[in-house]
Amino acid sequence: MTWPESVIASLDGTGATQPPLAVPGLAPVLGGPAVAVVKVDPDMLRAMSTALGVIAREVEALGRRRSFEHAVRAVEGSDTAAACQDAGDILASALGVAAGRIDEMAFIAGDGAENYEATDTSFASQLSAMGEM
Repeated sequence: MTWPESVIASLDGTGATQPPLAVPGLAPVLGGPAVAVVKVDPDMLRAMSTALGVIAREVEALGRRRSFEHAVRAVEGSDTAAACQDAGDILASALGVAAGRIDEMAFIAGDGAENYEATDTSFASQLSAMGEM
């Protein structure tokens, strides 16, 4: 199971990915068969955020390793040394960009968990404040 599937896998213990529940009687939205209700598990979003943060740090560390420096020293002064230096710089930059994007996904997942809980709690409070019909 890939990580996106594990995030949306059912919570019934089977691990099988479940489609969102359809709400009977509601009109289709944007051409879909019915309105979908998505169950959000804030704890899963937090776990995803933490895992992505760890991965981002690992990718970032790979960029600092400067793996081409030994090659540069081995053929110092040659065109090959310059090419190795350029390749190392490009690799470090690409890994930095990748780490930044993974970090951004971690932030979005963590922020989503916090916002979901705040919205869910606020919504429940507002409905309770309305009282009985």
